[in-house]
Amino acid sequence: MTNLIALKSGTELVGDYRIERVLGAGGFGITYLAVETALDRRVTIKEYFPSDFAARTSTSDAAPRSQDCTSDYRWGLDRFIEEAQTLAKFTHPNIVRVYRYFRANNTAYMVLHFEEGKSLKAWLKDLGRAPRQKELDAIVAPLLDALELIHAQDFLHRDIAPDNIIIRKDGTPVLIDFGSARGEILAHSKTVSALVKPGYSPYEQYAETSRQQGPWTDIYALGATLYHAVAGKRPADSPSRMVKDELIPAREAALSSYRAGFLKAIDHSLALQTESRPKSIAAWRGALLAPDPEKPGWFSKVPPSPEKPKPAKTPVVKKPQLATAPPPPDAPGPKGGMLDFLDGLRQKPEAAESKAAAKPKAPPKPKPAPKRVASPAPGGTEKLAPLSEAIRLPKILRKTKKDPAGAAIVVKEPPNKADDKEKRKAAARPRKIRSGGIRWRPVLFKLLVGVGVASGAVAMQDRMPRLESHGTGEVSSGIQTASLREEPPEAPVIRPVAEMSGHVGAVTNVAFSADGASIATAGADQRLKVWNTSTGKLALTIELDHGPATALALHGTQALTGHPGGEIVLWDWQRAERIATFKRNEAEIWSLAFTGRADRFAAASHDWKVTLWDTATPAGPVQVLDAHDSSVQALAYVSTPRGRRLASGGADKSVKLWNLETLDRIRTYRGHGDFVTALAFTADGQQLASAGLDGNIRVWSTNQSRTQRRLQGHRGRVGSLSFSPDGAHLASAGADGQLRIWDVRRGRTLRTITGHRGAIHAASFSPDGGHLVSAGEDGIVRLWANPAIRPATN
Repeated sequence: MTNLIALKSGTELVGDYRIERVLGAGGFGITYLAVETALDRRVTIKEYFPSDFAARTSTSDAAPRSQDCTSDYRWGLDRFIEEAQTLAKFTHPNIVRVYRYFRANNTAYMVLHFEEGKSLKAWLKDLGRAPRQKELDAIVAPLLDALELIHAQDFLHRDIAPDNIIIRKDGTPVLIDFGSARGEILAHSKTVSALVKPGYSPYEQYAETSRQQGPWTDIYALGATLYHAVAGKRPADSPSRMVKDELIPAREAALSSYRAGFLKAIDHSLALQTESRPKSIAAWRGALLAPDPEKPGWFSKVPPSPEKPKPAKTPVVKKPQLATAPPPPDAPGPKGGMLDFLDGLRQKPEAAESKAAAKPKAPPKPKPAPKRVASPAPGGTEKLAPLSEAIRLPKILRKTKKDPAGAAIVVKEPPNKADDKEKRKAAARPRKIRSGGIRWRPVLFKLLVGVGVASGAVAMQDRMPRLESHGTGEVSSGIQTASLREEPPEAPVIRPVAEMSGHVGAVTNVAFSADGASIATAGADQRLKVWNTSTGKLALTIELDHGPATALALHGTQALTGHPGGEIVLWDWQRAERIATFKRNEAEIWSLAFTGRADRFAAASHDWKVTLWDTATPAGPVQVLDAHDSSVQALAYVSTPRGRRLASGGADKSVKLWNLETLDRIRTYRGHGDFVTALAFTADGQQLASAGLDGNIRVWSTNQSRTQRRLQGHRGRVGSLSFSPDGAHLASAGADGQLRIWDVRRGRTLRTITGHRGAIHAASFSPDGGHLVSAGEDGIVRLWANPAIRPATN
């Protein structure tokens, strides 16, 4: 018997594969590059060959080294095949694909997809620098999804390290070389050295049993891999750290600039004790990928310190203000950070006056006669002009009068002998040195006011309410803006056609069936209800096992519900039967959309991704799109003559348009000042509406990346948008309790419906456009005759 470890190049296996060369070898197997001759494609073949108790015969067969190793060899062979069977069930773009497995040469082989690229270890070396945060995020997020899917099947990778992650040519990562079977074999062979990787394996992997291992084991290994990426070297071995932990935290060892939360999450994953690490990928993902909180800007309002109460202010009698233009009646009440800053500047003179008032004063001296400003009153008499408490003019400008043309001119006062005597006494006394004869504080203050007002106008131009412009609306830079006050005060009260009560608590989603005969609603009470549109009667109720529905979509007789734990359930709503359940990870589902067929749909989730699913393969999505830089909160789908289109909106304040035929991003729309919370297409796909957390609505052309309309009227989050079938009208549901119907072409509000009590979460036009359904916080579903085409009733 000869110990010929690897198969020779050119060796054929089961007549289907030809070995080309060895790719790598470990304690439990050898990996080859091979060619599948029938399909003329390259594959990776992994051979079960535990080097500690296996040898190769002259006929290429593998065999136990001795009779004592036979049971361990056979037992490990069975575990290897079980692992192949389990891995073959995973259909995930970031998990290596298993094509088949077979027995030959007294051992077993696993045929895997050949991943073209380089290992993460080689990728980091070839960079020649520390990786950027964005580069790491693009790698980490897909790996977390893959691991979460693996852990959900009670499976562990057990061998995550930079050389077991492949970076494809397109930059996406893939997990290879699973070590799960090794953990099972370890219980029989006691071969610890072949199972662990120094620096990347946690302490529990050095034990002879796997009882203490779990998702936290893979989390440690991935955290150590990320530590290697940011610090340029692997962390110390976990057994050495147990004796004396000298690990430098990632926040100190990092070679470049990274998010503080990202580095803290790496340190958290490298805790030696299992109970001190994150227990699941879901518990770790948020800290690892969440953006750092935004730092307050220069004009941000700084809250007062709670431990230092403000001293009571001395009452100050305010002087009358200079005449200024009154603010618009619909201007927002709360002041922003810039106004707080200006108020702080304005209060400084008052504080000085308060201090002066608090000091004991000497006996009053005779004051000069008050300076007066010429008045246009007949007879030439003069009246006192009020000074602004905010702006104190220099002395040289205080004495003014008007010339016959009405212009202000400077008037020089006659000398006052009493004043001259006081000035001579003051000159004899020592006084504080000043920078000059001009009073700079008023001048500086006016400059700051000017800069502040100009900066504030630029910063808040998207938030300031627009006054109504008659006709087609106000036009600014080619964008039509709807008014806050275009509705006449005598607008008639609009009453619903029907009110449907049955949910306990808020109703979060509504949708019409394709024929408009039924309305589906989902609520916080974990129920999906179906109503008859013509009668308003409840047709059926479906109990939702995975919690309240965070998203709802209908297509024919099928319905989709999304849930906080990441579950997506497909229902036959007419039969009240569950068809299938889909889950990629535990990230909350924000929005769902069927993509033209009952067996294809898209899901938007809190993990920044848009996933495309086929109902025939519920084990994993067909495609995962790296859609946004934060959670994806809205989706919309439309089929056009140019192809199928999907829109996604996220907390990164952007809207993206996707081509579902090629999975390419067509364009990105930017302009929202807050999270994008709702989307809707017109039926022809020519226009796309998006709404945000700040209440602003934008209408975009799908042929170009510019705003066609900007609609303003809601105060607070817009939870839902719906176009009428002809695209002429848009319905929006707001947290302010208003349901608005917009004339899209003119860019103005046609009707504002205020029948709901509390926030309105969802609204939808019927397929024929004749009705509108809405629901919200009060739990009542209301059906309205479309106010845009039907006369309102009092």
